[in-house]
Amino acid sequence: CNLSHSHMNDTTKTKELEIIKASLYLFDFIFITAIGLLIFKTVQQNSEMKKKVQYFLLCHHLLCCSLFSCFGVAFNTLRALAVKSPKIVFWIIFGVQVAIGEGVLITLTLMALNRCFAVCWPLRYISLVHTVKHKVMICVWIITMFKSMCLLLIEGIDVSPKDLFEVVPSCSTVLGGLFARTTGIILILFLWAIIIVSYCLLCKEGKHAGHFNSSNNKARKTIIIHGLHFSLLLFSPLIIIAFKTLSDYFILNLTAFVVFSFAQCFSPVVYGLRNKELTFRYVPLWLWKWNY
Repeated sequence: CNLSHSHMNDTTKTKELEIIKASLYLFDFIFITAIGLLIFKTVQQNSEMKKKVQYFLLCHHLLCCSLFSCFGVAFNTLRALAVKSPKIVFWIIFGVQVAIGEGVLITLTLMALNRCFAVCWPLRYISLVHTVKHKVMICVWIITMFKSMCLLLIEGIDVSPKDLFEVVPSCSTVLGGLFARTTGIILILFLWAIIIVSYCLLCKEGKHAGHFNSSNNKARKTIIIHGLHFSLLLFSPLIIIAFKTLSDYFILNLTAFVVFSFAQCFSPVVYGLRNKELTFRYVPLWLWKWNY
């Protein structure tokens, strides 16, 4: 009786979490896509901005955020509504979402590296970064998708083909195993280390150049905002991956996911709306269209 009651509680908690996740993913998708399209259009219409790596990476980062939220809506809605579908469909959707989610974090790391190279090695920056930016992004997409596919194959190796195509209302994600979670944690910690080193070098160079003097509050404020955003966006998925058992860590999982969701929404704000060059370009466009 106790086991049955515990199972019912876990099922209820899982369904509640899926509904909350689907709702937050939908909000993220609408918000990020709306601002992202505005930023994409602004960058595309300006030849100088199109050449800058920071906007190239920003557009890819927002694209990853938007797609991640889109697949999150699809996956969690299917689970929340208990839509009957073959197991492999759940696995593929979740696998693609995980790959894109890693793309979100990797592009964020690349943005930090780009900023570091631009400040610390300005003479080599143009010749180095501009020549490899497209190759790097192609590699990011290929590696994340390939990694996700390999994890699906490794953790689903004991599952028979018949079970893969079994129609079920919901199923556990195959990437919830120890190996997949461990690789996810290692990746996040690795990216976190790169970001910390990049910003340490950035701060060191900025201090040496006099950008972080007492009168320059904007530079210090930017570093603090970026640091907070990086921390929220990287630390929350780390908690979600590490503490997988819903029955024991339901509140912790939910809190971490809410934090991650809002951290995603801050991406277009932190790197888009706070950017003077971008706002200078598209705010007049808004006013012109409004007046027209």
